[in-house]
Amino acid sequence: IHSPQTTYRRNCLQAIPNRETMTSATKVKRTRDPLSPKPILDRTILLNSLKSRGIVLKNGQLDLFYQLLHRSGYPPLHEFVGELRGEGAANTIDGDENSSLSANGSVASSSINVINQNKNPILTKNSISSRPGRLPQLPKAFLDFLYDVSCQCDTRDNETKFVSLTSKVQMHQTSADGTTTKIAVELQDGHVVESVLMRHEGRATLCVSSQVGCAMGCTFCATGTMGIRGNLCSGEILEQLVHASKILLLSHEVKGRLWESQVSELEIDFGYKDKNFLRIKCDERSDVTDATKPRTNSRKKIQKEKRMDLIRNVVFMGMGEPLNNYSNVLIACRAMIDRRTWNLAHNRVTVSTVGVVSRMRDLTRDLPEVNLALSLHAPNQAMREKIVPSAKGTPIKSLIEAL
Repeated sequence: IHSPQTTYRRNCLQAIPNRETMTSATKVKRTRDPLSPKPILDRTILLNSLKSRGIVLKNGQLDLFYQLLHRSGYPPLHEFVGELRGEGAANTIDGDENSSLSANGSVASSSINVINQNKNPILTKNSISSRPGRLPQLPKAFLDFLYDVSCQCDTRDNETKFVSLTSKVQMHQTSADGTTTKIAVELQDGHVVESVLMRHEGRATLCVSSQVGCAMGCTFCATGTMGIRGNLCSGEILEQLVHASKILLLSHEVKGRLWESQVSELEIDFGYKDKNFLRIKCDERSDVTDATKPRTNSRKKIQKEKRMDLIRNVVFMGMGEPLNNYSNVLIACRAMIDRRTWNLAHNRVTVSTVGVVSRMRDLTRDLPEVNLALSLHAPNQAMREKIVPSAKGTPIKSLIEAL
């Protein structure tokens, strides 16, 4: 004989359909899945795959590949490789004295020039990448490898496949004043990390994430309450720059088109085509919104406005403790300051840490060019330990010595 309480409990459980399914559906994913497919922007993963195939590249050849991929705006990898192999440029190159492949099986400069002439959806301030002259050649074995691993056949195992971008923008939202854009980037295993694009005083700064969650447990930080769920590889960190650059360029082009439409109206109204004069008239018109209104006709401010279509600064102040993902952050930083691709100034890349002393020393030794920012969060050690649990093992004195 069951007690009334037992009978009531059994009836309640039976009234809940698919109880196990509901529990598993609401369960939070605590770990990361293996990368499948793999990001082509992760230099370490790509080099390991090349090594397993017995393919050895000469100095500068892999850098050339990344340079061309960057200038092409990171299209689907199989399309980009087809261009490198001369398939997409056959009509342009056919009949020319320079073939797409040289006699030794390398990509000739004619095929490279076709790629460079394509419209680039990501702007670059890199003058070196557009400098004329003979470029290093990519070996045929490397191109065949890229074609094989970028094949889009349904039967191919994703574990051996590479793609240009493994993540996607889940959503992005811009503030009312147009200065800040929050970007939610969905990784291939379903986790979401956040980036923030900030426009201020003629420059654009991107705040990137380095981990999914964080192990430091800071009481004031929303990410700290998640716990650590995994590291981002260097390719996934760099993909945040790709997504943000495209969003930044799109917003800049939309703003430009709105201004041009207003200029066309003013040309009809005033019959005068001087752009500085039209900028003044745009300022005087009441129907021109602040979001699309050119600031002034001063040369200095116009130059600042033009610089807003490029990411000039990167700060590792998003999700995660960067120095707990040291190797991937180090590789990503080196790619950011590489003159062939992002070409950021060394002092425009900042790694922020809550205080991992050993890695702070490593970073100053391995990459002294970039900035290191320390987040103390409190004026004394006792108060700091209350809000930053990891601070118990790192006295402020040791942090000062590490700096």
